[in-house]
Amino acid sequence: MTSELTSEQGCMTLIAGLLDTLREINGDEVTGDLIYMNFFRRGENFGEKIGTGKDPQTALKQFIEYIKFCFDIEIISENSKEKEYTADIRFKNCLIKDLCSNQGSSIKNPLCRSTQGLIEGALSFMTGKQVELDISIMERDICQGTIRFKKKRDIFHFI
Repeated sequence: MTSELTSEQGCMTLIAGLLDTLREINGDEVTGDLIYMNFFRRGENFGEKIGTGKDPQTALKQFIEYIKFCFDIEIISENSKEKEYTADIRFKNCLIKDLCSNQGSSIKNPLCRSTQGLIEGALSFMTGKQVELDISIMERDICQGTIRFKKKRDIFHFI
């Protein structure tokens, strides 16, 4: 057994223990929300490092390049309308799914919300737009979804 494998197993054991405790105390929905928000903030940190003021297409490509060390993401198709840009993406070799699989955990796991939060947080920060990732296919070897970039809602438009 290599030290890399041992380190990965130890890391996943700690994560699985923490996840089990959070799920026991808070339930699956709240646990998923906590994980999402934590990784949304990590995504904002990534976005700050990559840079702001980008158009959605550029931001997506730069983000994919920046996180290629742990996610293999490809753009399947893109569509740009007047006020909305969408991109269909495919994830291969997902770090989260690999960790879950090696630990024997389900691939449909609250930890998947971390990927969603990371992507939405980074791209929102980079573009100044509201970003939504809808994952439509979630399988062992591949996930697929659509990213939508929309104008941010101004909840204080009356000021």
